[in-house]
Amino acid sequence: MTSELCRSAEDIIGIRRASAFGFRLWLIIAIALATVLRFIRLGTKSFWLDEAASATLARLGWRSFWTAITHRQANMVLYYLLLRGWIRLGSSEFAIRSLSVVAGVAAIPAIYLLGTRLFGLKAGRVAALLLSVHAFHIRYSQEARAYSLFMLLAILSSLLFLRSLDRPTRSNRAACVLTSTLMVYAQVFGSLMLLAEWASLVFRRDEIAWKQFLFSAAMIGWLISPLAYCLLFASDRTQLYWLTKPTVEDLYKFALDMTGNGGVLLLAVYGVLALIGAGAGLRSSTASADSWKYWFLSTWLILPVVLVLVVSVRWPVFEPRFLIFCLPPLVLLASDTLTRIGSKPWFAAAFMILLGLSLNGTYSYSRSRADTEHTDDWRNATRYVLSQARASDAVLFSYSEERLAFDEYQRQFHVADAPIHEFPEQTDLELLTTRPSRPNSELLNQIFTSYQRVWVISAFQPNQYSLPTEAALRAHFSGHEEQSFGFVRVELFQDKILEPIDRHKTSAQ
Repeated sequence: MTSELCRSAEDIIGIRRASAFGFRLWLIIAIALATVLRFIRLGTKSFWLDEAASATLARLGWRSFWTAITHRQANMVLYYLLLRGWIRLGSSEFAIRSLSVVAGVAAIPAIYLLGTRLFGLKAGRVAALLLSVHAFHIRYSQEARAYSLFMLLAILSSLLFLRSLDRPTRSNRAACVLTSTLMVYAQVFGSLMLLAEWASLVFRRDEIAWKQFLFSAAMIGWLISPLAYCLLFASDRTQLYWLTKPTVEDLYKFALDMTGNGGVLLLAVYGVLALIGAGAGLRSSTASADSWKYWFLSTWLILPVVLVLVVSVRWPVFEPRFLIFCLPPLVLLASDTLTRIGSKPWFAAAFMILLGLSLNGTYSYSRSRADTEHTDDWRNATRYVLSQARASDAVLFSYSEERLAFDEYQRQFHVADAPIHEFPEQTDLELLTTRPSRPNSELLNQIFTSYQRVWVISAFQPNQYSLPTEAALRAHFSGHEEQSFGFVRVELFQDKILEPIDRHKTSAQ
């Protein structure tokens, strides 16, 4: 009898170990898949303007760096600080973007832990696999900006937030405060994540140690106050001036982004699964911890989007990538719904459909990554101008901040002393701390007087702002050539038109 019990115990232990190994294996597969998908074609595309700004900030001296952060670039300061160290590994597109890849891959085990905590091992595994192939997340894991770091910290913030509620020890609360603070320093929209976390407590208010919670919230507020001061008082607050009020088409595009850009079918599948998952909690009349997790995820998914849309009625701030931190609750709700399918064949079929549609979105994104015709190809535009420019040519940027991208590639090509004169005549620090400008009549007259050939470069033209500049150049130069590098347009104006001779003035002399 005793030997039979021992064998039974050994069998149970063996089954548990095999099960744990299986789940670990699935997590390893998800991490490996995520790594491969995020490194594919990482350096194919040229930096676009914002990525060039990231690289420039990472190279500035410390004094100039803090000046730029204080006066205009305070958002994403945590990412810029990390990039300052990371850039020592290399300055190519692949090297610089790989920091975002690391953060993106780290989000896979993070969402696995969060999903496991909320819904169990199986849901955590499904969520990790779905996120590993999610095109929207892959896209911003391949960009030299803070968005993948921001989403990683949002997941960790929510995980530690839940832990601090269940076990409000000093170490758990300190970890939650630290991670939440770093999240806001990674992207200022992290403040909306904090609001979502705190608002969800309304549905669990009888179980909260409010004194400890308010102390933690006050600590976060105090720690992020320097960032708030820079953004509200020291900065010129014009970084989002280019945004417009969202349209129905913008909202539809945002929904496609959030569901992996797999088309209407993937959007519908994610929508149905998330609604079913959220409904499981929202229909509950109790405020238990088990039902509250659905309120928590629903608040995280919906509240930031609603707040951004409301604010955008007066001050446009809606941009899909700013709301990438709302992706994890969507994936988690869908994963929970899938794992509650009782039949293994039906679960496998539903999961494979969702995974296949997601991979289709990832494939479409990968193809677009290889398309240099539909991108800001500053790399080849800069190479072309430097190869064709003559001594004392003028290079005019119709949107001043775009000089950052041109100068970044000059540094990469080691042609910092090219025989050209760039306008506007601003340093990197000035370009990073002032609102972008366009050529005025005084600058154009200076160029017309002093230069025989003028290059005009921009990724934003022709438009209502660049057309007057182009018309003025055509009035002073008879020669005009044009080359396009993706969305970057390079124009050369030459053969200056001589001023007509005033015959009456000549006769009088």
